[in-house]
Amino acid sequence: MYRTWILIIFIGMAQLSSSGYAEAEEKGKSWKGAVADEDLVVVVNFLINNKRKEIVLAGENHTITGKEKLDIEIIALSCCDPIKFYKDISAYGKIRNFNFPSYLASMPADAIPEIDKNGEVREIKFEPKARKLWMMVIKQ
Repeated sequence: MYRTWILIIFIGMAQLSSSGYAEAEEKGKSWKGAVADEDLVVVVNFLINNKRKEIVLAGENHTITGKEKLDIEIIALSCCDPIKFYKDISAYGKIRNFNFPSYLASMPADAIPEIDKNGEVREIKFEPKARKLWMMVIKQ
């Protein structure tokens, strides 16, 4: 008897997750950001939630993919291992320069929430020029 109910529940869960319900729930999600700057959170949420939308980026039409490269600064906690942290962060994107605890990197927008979850990060913020560009883009 219990096996039948458990089987019915699993089948129902599988049907819900394969239907459009799970996809619709995913589209409207909003990342809060634990250590990320507020403007960065706004831009990442905009890019993730507006996939396939047309915008003007650097004077050209661009279709949002959620994987747009953002120039950010990641500041690690002073207690973490600089080399291990470098390897962990470089798995997500390209580190252009670092002077521990600060790492300048180009990261895909959808990878930044993953970096934000890393317990060794003190702060994530835009590089100043990148912040200005992206704030203008999302105001379109």
